[in-house]
Amino acid sequence: MAAKRIICFLLVIALLAVFSVYYPELTGNISNIDSIEYPKEEATLLRVVDGDTIHALVDGNDETIRMLGINAPEKKMPMANESKLFLEQFVNQTIYLQRDIEDEDKYDRKLRYVFADEGNRFLNLELLELGYVNTYIFGEQTYNKEILRAEEQARNLGLGIWQKSQEECAVQDCISLLELNPAAEVFKIKNSCDFACDMTGWFVKDTGRNVFYLSNLSNQEEKAYSSELLGKDVWDDSGDNFFMFDKEGKLVIFYEYSS
Repeated sequence: MAAKRIICFLLVIALLAVFSVYYPELTGNISNIDSIEYPKEEATLLRVVDGDTIHALVDGNDETIRMLGINAPEKKMPMANESKLFLEQFVNQTIYLQRDIEDEDKYDRKLRYVFADEGNRFLNLELLELGYVNTYIFGEQTYNKEILRAEEQARNLGLGIWQKSQEECAVQDCISLLELNPAAEVFKIKNSCDFACDMTGWFVKDTGRNVFYLSNLSNQEEKAYSSELLGKDVWDDSGDNFFMFDKEGKLVIFYEYSS
């Protein structure tokens, strides 16, 4: 009986060894799935829509490409022209596209990282380093650390969208964010100075493209803004960014949160 047990044990060990060779996914760490590196695909940049969306010729097809990890300002917003012009220098040139876990978005656009100069220039990162765009990350993706580091660098240097406002009410720190309630879809701001703040043209935006235009605040006045103004939910319960810009598109307040 002992001999039979030993033989059975050895057979089980042998079978496990075979499975580990031919079926590594059964014994590998599931987290390895997140570290898959997709190959780069050669394409030609045809035209630029804005600072995060381009058209590229891929295998003979005109494909709309939404650049991963970033969000560019809308038209007439600060750095909208700069981000678009940056990409336009690569029009009619060979670029390299790399996908991540998600292949397309709900608009059937290809989600891609974009490289130039034989793959040596990572354009998504360069846009962030210049401060022309902000991060737009969802889930665990290949270059999250690099993307966050690039934005932090631009923020520390005060580049692009991170340039500080020189308006008196901003310099004097008059305006503060009292509350941002993602669940209630409300944020509240206050003028804590003893003089009124002319906030004509000032606006608040989230990580994406939702924009609230602000009204003036008298001294010590508080004011709440609801997403009902935009007719949709804006603030992501799991995490988002709050930007406040003056009429020149210079940063007054930046606040980020996560669940």
